Amino acid sequence: MSLTDMNTGTATLESLTREDGTTLSYHRLGEGEKIITCLHSLGLDGSWYGPLADEIGDEYTLLTPDFRGHGGSDFGADGPTLHAIAGDVIALWDALGIDTSPTMGISYGGMVAQAVTALANGRVSAQILMATRGAFDEKSTEATLGRASATRAPGGVEEALETTMNRWFGDESTNPDNPLVARGRQQYLDAGADTLATCFESMVTVGDYAVADPPPTLVLGGTDDRSTPRAGVEALAASVDGAQLRFVDGGHLVAFDRPHVVTEAILPFLTTLD
Repeated sequence: MSLTDMNTGTATLESLTREDGTTLSYHRLGEGEKIITCLHSLGLDGSWYGPLADEIGDEYTLLTPDFRGHGGSDFGADGPTLHAIAGDVIALWDALGIDTSPTMGISYGGMVAQAVTALANGRVSAQILMATRGAFDEKSTEATLGRASATRAPGGVEEALETTMNRWFGDESTNPDNPLVARGRQQYLDAGADTLATCFESMVTVGDYAVADPPPTLVLGGTDDRSTPRAGVEALAASVDGAQLRFVDGGHLVAFDRPHVVTEAILPFLTTLD
């Protein structure tokens, strides 16, 4: 594999080429000595963590890959499955000489984080799982696979756009002056049917990555999350031995649209790892 530096400064965009030729983009946000690997939600990319990097302080660098089929990364042979993206994260650590790292994931990224924990053989020093869930039951599996099928249908991405934006941004989704909504809307459309549907199909496998001896875990939910209900967040926390559970004032993408609230919640947890 090879690494390419595409920019310089406190926020850098770089790329990793896997052995199969798949090129993956990733961002380094900040210049701190403590690295946190941050995993975005479906349809977006790693640069969404920029405001959180500004809030969290100069002790930290956020390493934020763009998932396959997202941002500047290739779709690759397998597309953005939990297994493939987790493998990319581990390969990125290998390429950068990172032995261990906390992982932080929001929504689909929280499911990827669980897969990384299962596959990385103790290299995850802690995990922060935000606005996400664990194992799917039969009813939720059927509903999610239905979303995948509808997404792949002609015009399916466009038809789901308004519902998705409401899930992500709540009442702000109808505000034409909100730049995050405009950006999220465009990136969701740009991701396209294959990328989005592959993520939906892969979500239902998250239960395969449950581990018996998890690292220190913080499960974080938003009080106004319209995509991942409180019960799902609570069930995830209950399923992870020793997990801390906390809810903060915000919606599904609270880490992106209210980074100061998330920073206040996660810094005490991160401090306990020192």
